[in-house]
Amino acid sequence: MKIDRALANSIIDETLWFKTNLAITLSDYNYYLIKKNGQISCNFSSLCDEHYSKLYKQFQTLRLQHNIAEILPLNDDGKMCWGLPFGTESTLYECIILLDSPSGHESHHISSLYFKLMYQLKSFQFSEVSSQLNAAQVWIREEIEEISRLQQLMLPDKGIELSSVRMAYTYKAMKGAGGDYLDIVDIGKNRPEAQGDIGMIIADVSGHGPAAAVETAMIDAILRTFEPKNLNSSSSEVLNYINQHFFTKKPRGSFLTATVMRYNFKEKELIYANAGHPHAYLKKANRLVALDQGGIPIGVLREQNWDTYRVSVDVGDILFVYTDVVIETQNAHKELFGFDRLEKAISAAPDEPEAMLEFLEQQMKQFCGFSEFQDDLTMCAIQFI
Repeated sequence: MKIDRALANSIIDETLWFKTNLAITLSDYNYYLIKKNGQISCNFSSLCDEHYSKLYKQFQTLRLQHNIAEILPLNDDGKMCWGLPFGTESTLYECIILLDSPSGHESHHISSLYFKLMYQLKSFQFSEVSSQLNAAQVWIREEIEEISRLQQLMLPDKGIELSSVRMAYTYKAMKGAGGDYLDIVDIGKNRPEAQGDIGMIIADVSGHGPAAAVETAMIDAILRTFEPKNLNSSSSEVLNYINQHFFTKKPRGSFLTATVMRYNFKEKELIYANAGHPHAYLKKANRLVALDQGGIPIGVLREQNWDTYRVSVDVGDILFVYTDVVIETQNAHKELFGFDRLEKAISAAPDEPEAMLEFLEQQMKQFCGFSEFQDDLTMCAIQFI
């Protein structure tokens, strides 16, 4: 049975690259092109399958004895022809068998042709891989952007109106989506007896990027199911509840730090509980108070219980909470920004929430010498009015 020329041409036409490059390169030769999938292409139809099979069997036998990159001489009933191994098992084609050429079968001529073919194939493969990588990168970027968009929906509304405080916050995820979490709740909105009370939580999941963002969504879902026992439920109850549910669902080895606070408007008192999170500060008229009491992070011990602490608040005081990048930012000398610099910066900052955050971020950037931080950044300033 002879090779059908129309079939061979249709196979060649399947690949634009082959049609415009390889077919032109081989136009002066009679050849068989054996594809990995078993299809055969050629530019002539004078040989039968039996003839082709005989040559290809020679090629396969010799290839077992030689490096695949070598050009293998074949015996076509007393005439010399050549088998050109065309790539490896992962490439598009397996081999080319050249039967004759106008220029004869000089080895240097065949070698030149072989390297030209390999260059074209590698260029094609590189182009294909680059296209696949670009497509994958676009997909990953779009997915991260979507995760980031959904994560933004979990943040407090910057236009939220609270009767007892003024609030501002900064949230910047290092990889588009991150492991920081912040929420502020108007407790007294639907409870006249708690008029002016607010609740706040700031948390930081171990890790970065989309995986950490998924865990913050889990924390948000857990919080949505929390129902306080009564109006006087403590901040520590929230931490205990999160730990109870997070411990059964968390990925192995993960944990989170968190600070939960409640402002009692009538008593002018801040009630807080801390689970391993960098301690907050309360900036008063003439001093800075570190709210540095607390316990271990969430997700470390299943039966952990946290204590609640209280501090009095005056009108005009500013509460500052943040995630660990603020104190862990390093400069070129590997020095940490640290608590001492942070306390000096807070003391020197304007006594207005948004201006304070802008000032602190600028101080951090001047210290480290970079415009971007190496971790997720969340800061929140709440002024009591």
